Amino acid sequence: MFVVINENVMEEDLVVWADIIGTVAGILVLSSFIPQIIKAYKTKKMFDVSAHLMILIASGMFLWVIYGFIRSDPVIIGSNVTGFALNITLLIMKIRYDKIQKAVP
Repeated sequence: MFVVINENVMEEDLVVWADIIGTVAGILVLSSFIPQIIKAYKTKKMFDVSAHLMILIASGMFLWVIYGFIRSDPVIIGSNVTGFALNITLLIMKIRYDKIQKAVP
């Protein structure tokens, strides 16, 4: 049960908690890219990773960035700019390593 002394204080607390939850969610989602980037860098192989998936995710994240700017939400902007960059990194690695694999007889 909440004891509400001032309705504005409770609303501000909810905004803080929403930002904390959004930040933690962003960190968890973004950290999922790191193992794939490390594995791709070490093995120089990404033939089993779908380029279509990466393009769709990057497109969605780009739209989330626009949405974040419209809403002036730094959590949405920050997590999706970072996710977009990580996804583009994976896509570049895929294109590069797939070319190398095709060139090797």
